[in-house]
Amino acid sequence: MTASYLLTGSYSSEKEPGIKLWEFENTTGELTELMGIAGIERPSFIAVHPNGTSFVATSEVGNGELVSYWIHPAAKKIVEINRQSSNGDHPAHVTIDETGQWLLAVTYSGATVNSYPLRANGAIGDLAASVKHVGSGANAERQDAAHPHSIIQFPGKNLFLVSDLGTDTICTYKLDADTGALTLKYKVQTEEGAGPRHLSFHPTEPLVYSLNEINSTLMVYKVSQDGRLEFLQLLPLVPDSYPGENTSAEIAVSSDGLFVYASNRGHDSIASFAIQDNGTLENIGLTGSGGEGPRHFALIPGNVWMVVANENSHTLVVLKVVDSGAPCTVENIVQTTAPVCVKVIK
Repeated sequence: MTASYLLTGSYSSEKEPGIKLWEFENTTGELTELMGIAGIERPSFIAVHPNGTSFVATSEVGNGELVSYWIHPAAKKIVEINRQSSNGDHPAHVTIDETGQWLLAVTYSGATVNSYPLRANGAIGDLAASVKHVGSGANAERQDAAHPHSIIQFPGKNLFLVSDLGTDTICTYKLDADTGALTLKYKVQTEEGAGPRHLSFHPTEPLVYSLNEINSTLMVYKVSQDGRLEFLQLLPLVPDSYPGENTSAEIAVSSDGLFVYASNRGHDSIASFAIQDNGTLENIGLTGSGGEGPRHFALIPGNVWMVVANENSHTLVVLKVVDSGAPCTVENIVQTTAPVCVKVIK
């Protein structure tokens, strides 16, 4: 394929086209806006259905919503299907399970972990199950209460990891594929005041890489078949010499399992690491994100390109990844309002 399709979410108002469809040219790195759709306030995070014909976006506001859409990229069409309450304030993250039958979502301020059935036409069914997180952390300003920030599926299993920024924990939940019930299996404590935010699994090995937002660190865990985490390594994401404030945001493992990338807001950089034979990481270096506030990014299949959503500079930046594994050269910069999520449509 010479072109891929991307979706972006943003912190725009419902009167603006907050969700946009893009075409990405895989040989040149050119990024072209195809269309946008309005009608949803702060459509921040997006989960694409495994079949690529629908997706779900969060409306990250108080008393928020989850909104499903039908999509036909080649025809440049996006059509809203339905909406459901997010069952808590500020839904921050959604995941569609590998079967395409369940939607899992977390609410940052509501501190809930929720499951919904997905209908064959992409519609979100009524809330099936919900778990409430409680607790707090060492950072009085950021960790006044539980704040689940993401929910990610353990590849090939009905297990999901929830990173809770407010309580410094990563929880393993089992999903009942028939009822949607969520059962807590394990809970691990991170460093005090770390603020776990997002994580990413290795494509072939039992490893997961977890990013801590508040103290800007990365943790490496070995994962057992039943979802238990075993700590392997802790690394900084910004230099000790950096004098400014920083919060780390997104993490991803390359599809070939050779590299890990993480974004820094404040330092405005992408940290790159090479994965060693035992799963631990070796620091490759830091690359400028090409803008301000890199909240999210996506790796284009083929591992040659990275598209970074720089929220504060209102730009999508295309970085070319060189043979060493580091994203080095800025190939393209496109203006768009407060982008905060980039997803490749499979």
